[in-house]
Amino acid sequence: MDLAANLTRLQFGLTAGFHIIFPTLLIGLSVYLSFVYLRWMRTENSVYLDSYNLWLRVLLVIYIVAAITGVALSAQLDNLFGGFYRRLEDTLVPFRSYELIFASLLEGGCIGVMLLCTRDSRSYGRLIATLLFTFGIFLTAFFVVSRNSWMNTPAGFTWNGDHAEVFSYMQVLFNPSFPLRYLHMITAGLMASSFFIMGLSAYQLLRNKTDKVAKLGLQIGITAGLVFSITQFVIGDLHGLDVFKHQPMKIAALEGQWETEKGAGFKIFAVPDKENETNRYELEIPYALSLVLQHDINGEIRGLKELAPSERPNVTIAFFSFRIMILMAIIMLVTAIIGMLIRRHDTPENKKWYLRLSLFTAPAGLIAVIAGWAAAETARQPWTIYGIVKTMQTVTTKTNEQVITSLLIFSVSYTALGIISLIIIRQILLRRCQLPVLKQTYALT
Repeated sequence: MDLAANLTRLQFGLTAGFHIIFPTLLIGLSVYLSFVYLRWMRTENSVYLDSYNLWLRVLLVIYIVAAITGVALSAQLDNLFGGFYRRLEDTLVPFRSYELIFASLLEGGCIGVMLLCTRDSRSYGRLIATLLFTFGIFLTAFFVVSRNSWMNTPAGFTWNGDHAEVFSYMQVLFNPSFPLRYLHMITAGLMASSFFIMGLSAYQLLRNKTDKVAKLGLQIGITAGLVFSITQFVIGDLHGLDVFKHQPMKIAALEGQWETEKGAGFKIFAVPDKENETNRYELEIPYALSLVLQHDINGEIRGLKELAPSERPNVTIAFFSFRIMILMAIIMLVTAIIGMLIRRHDTPENKKWYLRLSLFTAPAGLIAVIAGWAAAETARQPWTIYGIVKTMQTVTTKTNEQVITSLLIFSVSYTALGIISLIIIRQILLRRCQLPVLKQTYALT
């Protein structure tokens, strides 16, 4: 049962990590489409319309994959963790239903209108559909993040035997950790999408440096990437303080903090050793962790040794995932700063080395999101509902062979789906001129 349960968790983790890529991109791409179409309506500069048509096709591919993997992920919750929603039938199930309704009706309906209105004349119907699609993406993310936040900081219910009974749906929806988690996720989506657009635009410019649509994508990507990177560092810090307030042991896992300590340092690198309850090869900044979390160099940080070994999460995964997220954020911030500095004296598209750097950082935001999700979920273990229901209590009993077969099927299917998606997006970028364009002189004004 232990092996089957761990394989079940592995399957859900891999498929959820793959799925999260696509909703993350939808957040930023929907905003980008709204922006360029508004600019087209205002200026009638055809570069904005061409940019809209190009990235709409990319968004369509991402939306389809997000829908496929989202349905599969929802089914896995029922099949792999049958005890989860049974205990939470009155708590999270209603919000799950709202999420599915908005995803299927609002987003699905609007993207159809966006695709049908391909004429070159200004279309308010297309504009409204684009804005509603963007609203739908944000609303879906609202319910998803709210449910996940409630699992970390449950509120608005009483526990009756083996299930939750709600006394305040508002407290369930707006649970203590939700506001900052939602801002953190939305900003992550905008940040990751900025570098995705920037990187793919750089790819086009490496093939044709006169491509005006690619120049637009690169310019907007650099500016938005810098703004959202700085914003994310601020929100991330506030979110960390909030997690420290509600889940101090989660912070201990993320930071590899074994001992309760005053004046704790921030570990830049270490290899957690759970057997000996210590870290090897530790490199830290003295007092930094206490200063950041307590605003006091002598502030006390609780350690994992306060928990029984069976109550501790996988410190190694949490520790390294958290640092991968931070590393990716720093790389993106530096890349955006370099781009802004280049723009003071030249144009970034004239610097091939910078275009290659931008292409290299295109997946950085997505890596950061996956790493951040892995860190947050791993550090929450062994709890499904923090402090109330453990993950092992929700796992559906299956044989090892059943779980291994399912894991292999999903791994092969999702690998193929990812490769096909990349091939299609590449073809879209290389053949963007297939869509109708206005015969006007391109000029970014």
